[in-house]
Amino acid sequence: MTPARSRSRSHSRGVTPIAAALAVLVLGAGASCMWWLGSGAARDGQESSRADAAQIQTAAKAFRAQHADGCPTLSSLQEEEFLNHNARGDDAWGNRFRISCEGSEIEVSSAGPDGKSKNADDIRASR
Repeated sequence: MTPARSRSRSHSRGVTPIAAALAVLVLGAGASCMWWLGSGAARDGQESSRADAAQIQTAAKAFRAQHADGCPTLSSLQEEEFLNHNARGDDAWGNRFRISCEGSEIEVSSAGPDGKSKNADDIRASR
């Protein structure tokens, strides 16, 4: 058998079962790592967004202590320096925080990871 002929046979054998199993194992491990990293990032995003919402709520309470009527906006909190101009006005997914006031209750919320309001993944700070 000539060397050229033996090389062509080795190329025609295809993928061995062991190589296929290793490829599946590596791909599965990679997917698991990506899921694990992604779930940690989502958790971090929720925690940081809750902290941002709580900061806005604290500023809104201070605003309401000086302005008896009306509900503040993010802009008014920043303009009157109740809230730092560098404070985040949106959650970790880019959804704007909303401030709503009902009586003495002040709620700060955002749509959360899915971008849709009024469901379980919304970010909320209320008291």
